[in-house]
Amino acid sequence: MKKFFKNDLYIISTLLFMILLFKNSLLFKHCIINGCNIFFQQVFPTLLPMFIINDILIEYNFILYLNKWLHKIFYKLFNFSNAATYIFTMSLFSGTPTNGYIAASLVKNKNLREKDASMILSYSFFLNPLFLYNMLNAILKNQLIVIKLIMINYLINFLIAFLHRNYQYQEIKFDSPKTNNQFSKILASSINHAFTTLINILGTMIFYFLICEAINLFLKNHILNCLINGLLEVTGGLSKLANLNINFGLKKIVAVIFISFGGLSIHSQIKNIINDVNISYKHFFKARLLHVIIFTLSCIFIT
Repeated sequence: MKKFFKNDLYIISTLLFMILLFKNSLLFKHCIINGCNIFFQQVFPTLLPMFIINDILIEYNFILYLNKWLHKIFYKLFNFSNAATYIFTMSLFSGTPTNGYIAASLVKNKNLREKDASMILSYSFFLNPLFLYNMLNAILKNQLIVIKLIMINYLINFLIAFLHRNYQYQEIKFDSPKTNNQFSKILASSINHAFTTLINILGTMIFYFLICEAINLFLKNHILNCLINGLLEVTGGLSKLANLNINFGLKKIVAVIFISFGGLSIHSQIKNIINDVNISYKHFFKARLLHVIIFTLSCIFIT
């Protein structure tokens, strides 16, 4: 009975959304174009090279070289395996959802267990620092506070990793570097893999942009509208927050909540990337809630 009710709800919601699309076709057309512009200007140029680079590095077992210097440190601090150290380190520079992409690739290569991948994903959630700097600067207009918030946001991932240091990762031995593989084949495979993932991300982003636009048609309360938009899609939420005329302290807290949760759009992107390899999503979601609590309290008492 519950399943049929759920199916009916999906069908009714989809049909209502289709009617909205026909009634406001021009509005939704601009929304899709705007979503594509954001994707191709901000997301695509960052993620495409990182996806391809990571595939090549994994194929040639760069993990073995990287971990010669880093693994001992991360093992002592967080009890990380070699693969976990690699995901965490690369995520610092390439951000989310690249962490999900790397974890899924390592699971496919049998270099990482699904359970271990689920754990490391939960505390390797790093939004692009340049994106954060630009968005927070537009909202808060205070460079010192912006830099503090970005640093705190990064450090919380380290804290969450430290809180989970008793988790036992399984160390899977990596083979010697696969230098006999033809580079052209590796490159072609990584490009196909990267573009498949990126199309999925683009579709997910546009879907949430359309949902936000539909909500905007009915919800005229600017504060509530901003909150819902930010929880669904972080970029749109932060953009609305920048134009919202509310108390500075409240604006700062709302920005922190959006950033630490990440928006359901990013959650969906991660879920879509990891579904094929049966990596559990629940640890990632729980960690985001913990991230929201710690970051909000830090924002109130430190900044």
